[in-house]
Amino acid sequence: MDKYRLVEEKFINAQGFIADDKNVGSVRSSSAEGGNTLRVTQQAKPRSCISDAMSILERNKCVELKAMGKAINKAVTIAEILKHKMPLHQITTLSSCEIMNVYEPLEEGLDAVVNQHYVSCLTITLSEDSAGIDVNDKGYQPPLSYEEIHGGDAKSPILPETAK
Repeated sequence: MDKYRLVEEKFINAQGFIADDKNVGSVRSSSAEGGNTLRVTQQAKPRSCISDAMSILERNKCVELKAMGKAINKAVTIAEILKHKMPLHQITTLSSCEIMNVYEPLEEGLDAVVNQHYVSCLTITLSEDSAGIDVNDKGYQPPLSYEEIHGGDAKSPILPETAK
């Protein structure tokens, strides 16, 4: 492909998974969706994702982790760490998006090349209460029992007043 250059890259059905400014590699909470969405990328540091998610949970009582491709395993790990820190309801949703790359030739006589491929996308919604969560959803997971929750980092777990 050294005789071609990328001229266009389209993400189809990737709303919320790709940053509007295509600044892939950063972790940002999206204010357009109420400030509770956290995009997890392959380059993101898990520790910063966890602290960002904790601050979103303090503000909104709900956080959405969105990842695609190779970042999915990192998002699942972050969700599991958060669930072991505090009792959280979880809904997991899988989808896919299409990525279409258009390449133009650098030399005359060659045709333009269009490359299409699909990437898996994952959305994990974590909520402190079940008020905004559909507990009948097929991707629903109830909170862990209080015996399974531990604070980590030499802190006590964040439990509701009724469990203490």
